[in-house]
Amino acid sequence: MEASPLKILIVEDDLLISESLKDILKMLGHTVVGAAESADEAIAICNEEIPELALLDIQISGDLDGVELAELLRDQFDIPFIFTTAYANNETIARAKDKGPFGYLVKPYGVKEVNAAIQVAKASFDRLKSAEEKASALSKIVEDNIFLKVDSKLIKVKIEDILFIEAKGDYALFKTKQKGYIVHTTIKHVEQRLSDYNFQKVHRSFIVNIPKIIDIEESNLLIEDKVIPISRANKEALMKRLNLL
Repeated sequence: MEASPLKILIVEDDLLISESLKDILKMLGHTVVGAAESADEAIAICNEEIPELALLDIQISGDLDGVELAELLRDQFDIPFIFTTAYANNETIARAKDKGPFGYLVKPYGVKEVNAAIQVAKASFDRLKSAEEKASALSKIVEDNIFLKVDSKLIKVKIEDILFIEAKGDYALFKTKQKGYIVHTTIKHVEQRLSDYNFQKVHRSFIVNIPKIIDIEESNLLIEDKVIPISRANKEALMKRLNLL
């Protein structure tokens, strides 16, 4: 089964591989909006016509590598991307994973591998966008309350009563002292909606209400009886928001 036709950007500085990838994409019914050898060329193509997906070689020509380009494509154009590479050390792989790719193709690859990667990437991206667009999941904030859409009901919860929010796949758990509410939304969307309040992301799966923290020890914090991990990437931002002596 082939994926629905997409407009795809190729970023690959090996001409032979780029041409081969073009042939594969055309065979699968996709449109190649451009083939860039560098980040500058890729950005120029996107400014002309925004693709629906990008295939990014990690090792490319120019000042920026594919991992750095991925961040630009994500932030400036909201484009899902698949990394392609012949090899990568552990540090590069860690950097690549941090950018949230929607797939990973290891060279050499064929028609079946490319088709499967594109289908998975597009489906994952569509699910993510669907969750983000469910504005009704966090319908609106009124004064110091937030309305959570739980099943078919909107439930009003005092923001100050929320202890923490935990990611649960395509859902998020809003935990208060009395109860937990499961809402269809993403942790990223929650972070944006609560950015003006005393909430801080401390881990990819947790946002906490800072005044509810009882203590912090090394890479964990305690709220009520819940031990919550603190990632290295988020610890500095948390410490800056604490009232330290």
